[in-house]
Amino acid sequence: MRGYSIGGQVDGNMQVMFFYFLLATGFLAGMKPPSTPMHYFLFKNQLAPIRHYPFSAPYYQKYLEQLKATHPLPPQNQSFPPESSEKEGLNISSQKFLLHKLEIFPISRNYYDQYLRRLNSQNQTLRDEMILGKEEEARNREVFGNGTSGFGELQGGFEDEDANLSWKENHPPTQQTRSMQQFLSGDWFAPNRRTDANEGAETTSKNFEVIKKYHLRFADIGGYEKVKEELLQCVDILTNYTKYARFNVRVPRGLILEGPPGNGKTLLAKGLAGESGCAFISVSGADFQEKYVGVGPTRIKELFKLAVKHVPCIIFIDEIDALGRKRSSDGESSSNERDNTLNALLVELDGFKNNTGIFVVGATNRVDLLDSALTRPGRMDKKVYIGLPDAYTREAILGIHLKGKPHDSSIDVKELVEMTEGLSGAQIENLLNEAMLYALRMGHEIFTFKELDMMMNKVMAGWQPVDHAFSSDIIDHIAIHEMGHAMVGILSKHHSKMSKVIINLSSPKTPGYTVFEGSTSNIMIREALFEHLMILLAGRIAEELFYQESVSTGALNDFEEALKLAQKMVMYYGMGKNVIYPSLSEKYKEEIDNEVVYLINTAYDYAEYIVSNCKEIIAETAEILKEEKLLKAERLMLLIMEKYPQILELKMG
Repeated sequence: MRGYSIGGQVDGNMQVMFFYFLLATGFLAGMKPPSTPMHYFLFKNQLAPIRHYPFSAPYYQKYLEQLKATHPLPPQNQSFPPESSEKEGLNISSQKFLLHKLEIFPISRNYYDQYLRRLNSQNQTLRDEMILGKEEEARNREVFGNGTSGFGELQGGFEDEDANLSWKENHPPTQQTRSMQQFLSGDWFAPNRRTDANEGAETTSKNFEVIKKYHLRFADIGGYEKVKEELLQCVDILTNYTKYARFNVRVPRGLILEGPPGNGKTLLAKGLAGESGCAFISVSGADFQEKYVGVGPTRIKELFKLAVKHVPCIIFIDEIDALGRKRSSDGESSSNERDNTLNALLVELDGFKNNTGIFVVGATNRVDLLDSALTRPGRMDKKVYIGLPDAYTREAILGIHLKGKPHDSSIDVKELVEMTEGLSGAQIENLLNEAMLYALRMGHEIFTFKELDMMMNKVMAGWQPVDHAFSSDIIDHIAIHEMGHAMVGILSKHHSKMSKVIINLSSPKTPGYTVFEGSTSNIMIREALFEHLMILLAGRIAEELFYQESVSTGALNDFEEALKLAQKMVMYYGMGKNVIYPSLSEKYKEEIDNEVVYLINTAYDYAEYIVSNCKEIIAETAEILKEEKLLKAERLMLLIMEKYPQILELKMG
């Protein structure tokens, strides 16, 4: 007979508590209350550490026999503890039979058998945790703490008041002690308070870290006020749910910030970390992609396990498309590592278990790549598009990044707002930073509009350290070509207005270009598209007007863009003779080609009419452009009104 076995299917915590009870009653010391206190179980206030595997009654009896042989019991007529016990190291507090160093792992053969079954399980995550001993370590930390416990302390102290005070001074309560006191008081199954649970929780795991306080706030981020309001309400629902509970609202689980790069998706997440006042975990979608099988799902579980300890908690996943990409549809790769990682994330977001109190924020440039199961309501409830900044946001961004950068009076914020239209927030910040760096490199402590405009040209057209070695004749062609674009652009009524013409010989691909004001609207009328066709063709028309057949190859990009625009107008925008053209038959393909050619030729004729009536002013302004390398729209319009007012009466079509 193997002897007594404790526990079996019972939970590990209950096994240990039951073992404490048996020790206290003397049940394990011979199945009857001992005549002497626990058979002199105490030895100098300590129970020697018991380590065996499995735990059985014969082994325990053998241990007691060895203990009796080395430390004989006191005579029956002698009180316990002996009067001389204090000289031998036993103080008065031992009267309550303190169990000071008790370590048991595990405590039954049945438990050991189940441990082996879990170790051999087909569940990879469970098997990995068992191999690493995570489950047993967590249980030991929770129950035993540091491996010591005061039994008298668990029961609330000793009858001797002086001894009680002495004990409490020398042995402050541990987490394990508080847990046992809660159990003995009948409050073991009472719900834990959230704040108490989070106070002692670990803020780091093997791969992730919880941020409690972050220095960046929404006040440090310019513009995007509506986006900030949306994010703040999500946090308010998460942290103050009782405020919304009477309205029967569901706590949102997640939000996706989408949009082109450089517009502040990650920056807004940093501001959210500072504003929320709750736990924040920042990760990257690439953190879950490894060459080893099973690493991705394991890290997902690790991430949410850490978040549960710190609810309410916000998890920010940057570049979530690396993690949440659409799952494979073919049979061979449908079970690959990336799909398993995504499946683990889907279950944690809205699976059978309820992870209330965790809010996930994802950021991506390619929301179209995300799996539909991830973006559905209930997982990622909201999608917020972070596009190019509007005028108000650009002004706020400029105000933030101009602080601390000395500049002269030529820098006008209102002018910069118009100048930076179409740029992202990151490009605006880089523009000011490069202008300040260039001024310092030139030995100046302030930067002017000249440095800023130079950096703007670098942003638009690029930069190379060596200028192009063009001949004077080629530079003449470039100036005439660009002034052809500029004249048709400045006379356009529906197209965005021309702002300046530049000859930039340090640009690697575009030595000359005409700059137009940007537009935040993605809807254009037919007249605006047609005028754009005219502007694209006007450069070559000006060269033909001045040099006849001696034209350059500078119109290559213009022709490519003009052809694409004309095809879209006919095939996609329905701006040809027919609204829709089926493109499957040869008949309709020929009709489409004819429509495209007709549209381009019509735009060419109108542009030629404008350029031929502006030959004199094109020649004059081309000389100014060659000398100064820059001609702004204001100066060009002033010259037209002074010398060539009749040009303003020309009709575009």
